[in-house]
Amino acid sequence: MRKKGLLVALVLAAALLAGCDARILFRADIPIVVEQRPRYDGETWGYLSYDPRTEHIRLDSKPYRGGRYQPLSNAVVTVTGLGISVRTDRDGYFYIYGVPYGRLELKVQHSWIGPRSGVYFTAHGR
Repeated sequence: MRKKGLLVALVLAAALLAGCDARILFRADIPIVVEQRPRYDGETWGYLSYDPRTEHIRLDSKPYRGGRYQPLSNAVVTVTGLGISVRTDRDGYFYIYGVPYGRLELKVQHSWIGPRSGVYFTAHGR
């Protein structure tokens, strides 16, 4: 109701300022289109592990337990450009569905990593 009052006041003010011969075109029948992002059928997954000494993160197809590497649990994995994010489980495993086929860039963020903004990997949509 308040918006209608403001609209009427605006139209009257415009008519008074422009004179009686002015025309105002207001089209309320134009639809507003909200685009959705395309749906993809690809998927990507893997296991993340972290070496606190070298601050190196590994992305593997199975859990990696070599050297000083530990599973990177509760990390946020984001597909860059799409904004799809998931968290890793206690083994460092993540699974993301709905990504395009081909090469993907993944961003990893975790409290162990420190002030760095993220680490990027290239994964393949399957």
